[in-house]
Amino acid sequence: MNDPYSNESAFTGKLNEIILSNLENEHFGVKELAREIGMSRFNLNRKLHLISHKTINQYIREVRLQRAMEILCQEPSVTASEVAFKVGFSSPAYFSTCFSEYYGYPPGEARKRDFLTQGETHEPPPQDPLVAKQDPAQTGTKIHSLKKKTWRTIAVVSFLIVFVVSLSYYFFLRNPGDFKFLTNHGSRGQKKSIAVLPFINDSKDPDNEYFINGIMEAILDDLSKIKDLEVRPRTSVELYRNKRTISIPQIANELGVNYIIEGSGQKIGDQVSLVIQLIEASSDKHLFSLRYNLKLEDIFNLQSEVAIKVASEIKAVITSEEKELIEKTPTTNVDALNLYLQANDLHKIAESEGKWELEIKAERLYKRAIEFDSTYADPYVSLGWIIFNRNLDSALHLANRALYFDPKNAEAYSLKGYVYWYKGQENDAEDAYLQSIKFKPNNSAAFRFLGELYFYQGRCYDAIKNQLQAFHLENNSMQERNNLETFCSSLYILGFYAEGKKYSAKLLELDNDSSRFYWGLATVDLDLGDYNSALKSSLKMYACDTEDSDNILMLFHTYLYLRDFKEAFLLMQKYIGIMKHQGRAIEPDYLFGFAYLENGMKKEADFHFDGTIKEMYRLIQLDQPSVTCWAYLTLTKVYSARGEKEKAMETLLKVKECMGSIIMAVKDYKNCTLLDNIRNEPGFAEYLNVAEARHKIEHDRVEKLLRKEGILDSSL
Repeated sequence: MNDPYSNESAFTGKLNEIILSNLENEHFGVKELAREIGMSRFNLNRKLHLISHKTINQYIREVRLQRAMEILCQEPSVTASEVAFKVGFSSPAYFSTCFSEYYGYPPGEARKRDFLTQGETHEPPPQDPLVAKQDPAQTGTKIHSLKKKTWRTIAVVSFLIVFVVSLSYYFFLRNPGDFKFLTNHGSRGQKKSIAVLPFINDSKDPDNEYFINGIMEAILDDLSKIKDLEVRPRTSVELYRNKRTISIPQIANELGVNYIIEGSGQKIGDQVSLVIQLIEASSDKHLFSLRYNLKLEDIFNLQSEVAIKVASEIKAVITSEEKELIEKTPTTNVDALNLYLQANDLHKIAESEGKWELEIKAERLYKRAIEFDSTYADPYVSLGWIIFNRNLDSALHLANRALYFDPKNAEAYSLKGYVYWYKGQENDAEDAYLQSIKFKPNNSAAFRFLGELYFYQGRCYDAIKNQLQAFHLENNSMQERNNLETFCSSLYILGFYAEGKKYSAKLLELDNDSSRFYWGLATVDLDLGDYNSALKSSLKMYACDTEDSDNILMLFHTYLYLRDFKEAFLLMQKYIGIMKHQGRAIEPDYLFGFAYLENGMKKEADFHFDGTIKEMYRLIQLDQPSVTCWAYLTLTKVYSARGEKEKAMETLLKVKECMGSIIMAVKDYKNCTLLDNIRNEPGFAEYLNVAEARHKIEHDRVEKLLRKEGILDSSL
């Protein structure tokens, strides 16, 4: 699909322009911004979160606060209360609270500090020792990396996959348990599996809950280092924090585990009391119940002691290296530990509840933890994940810093791999992910990241295998949706359509989202070449909202496949009219160029074709295999549409060695209207034969794996 804001800076620039033009309107919110930008609230939220990891409400609030800072520093006579109303806050008190949370000090101090002279107001000053110094020539690192991310997403997860990602994400949010069948096959019964339920805070002081949570997570983390034991992550067990009426056997069944750990405790001053129980799920039998009364500084030994005792009780094999990892004390500084655990709790709330302002507080606490113990690796890693969205080089610096003090820190390797992935260093990313899994065999996130990397490289079997492993580990977890997005996309690309349609039907049952439902049906029918059926679904989707840009583009796309260029042209014109009315620029798009060309408007077609060619060659210069292949595939379409057969075939030949791109583009190239001019060329037939052969190999390998896992009927 055409996206007029595929460039992140243009997209966020337009958002800022709209918000600022409605600055004093306190009622301007999510609905109004989505309408002005011409996107559904779902799509706006998804795209904004992809770019900035912020919700729409948070983004609007931060733009208001940044403008407030400018006014406070530039207009000395204006009071803080007046500024509050100028930027759309109806309550000066609430404005002061939000301002303080965002900047770390009240609006009354803004003029004294005048952060406007120090670049970004909420980032650390340049001299901060925890953030790597950056060469001025690299100031575009963030935008550049986001461009690479967007291109990778657009290129690999094409028009078909946009639907599947949206579908699976939204569906899973509504009912994660409906996908539990993906995780119950091939795991339970074959390995010893365990879940550590959220510990109960027995203290009268609710502020101590962070500490009890930290003990629980430390035990869970130690158990995760044992390869012979399958451990559910905190994101899985967190669902049962307030569901104590559910029986242990039922919880174990839902999580797909053999054993459960329960715990409770309290912290009073420097004294800690804990009760920890290990329960056999099938019999609800307590295998042991341990009581501890100890001083705070003794807590480090307790965590490893519990993990080793649990493994011994259920006869899980622990290697000498795993034992060494478990017994390693991350820090001996109680103050550093306290600050780190507090920060962790804030960070997790920010992620799970979208309260991103808490990340600012968490960031400060992580830094303070490092001040108390500069050799404590874990705060460096957590800080790196927060800073990642602002500065890749700083995130990499923090990952390396953590590994300097703890060379076997699995989470540091995950962060390092993720940074390398964004930088386009795919081999380095793979090595880092594998190291992460080596030191923490239950690291579900590393498996998910690795699966995504392999799929983009065309290693579909390896990709699905890692995605499924992440599913097994993340059973019944809200984080499972992250893997589900990629997993569903992979299935569609490999030709497993029935499963996708089944999910679409369930989506309609759950939320009555007819537009998404018909979008899914149309997309699959287009891929299968059933254009009449695709048109019926596209028209039904369009009827849901004839002014929705996504609906317009889907129907436009369908008419292109049907070779009905007049209808396609009319829809394109309607779309462009909506964009112009909203003051949005129309970026070059080869599909629009093709529609213009087929309707005899060569000048307009050349604008889109020439712009696309220029952008593709810019991407090729990045010298990244997956990006390069997709750029050549796009160039083939453009040259073919223009009738430049020789150039089209030249670029097609450059694609043949790009296995991954060939696999993912088979159906598109077999049916794509733009390739009609070269479809009868001998070289084109040869390309399709190679592509289909490779696609079949990957399809068959994955099919065997899916049958083995019970996702496909093994009897067929």
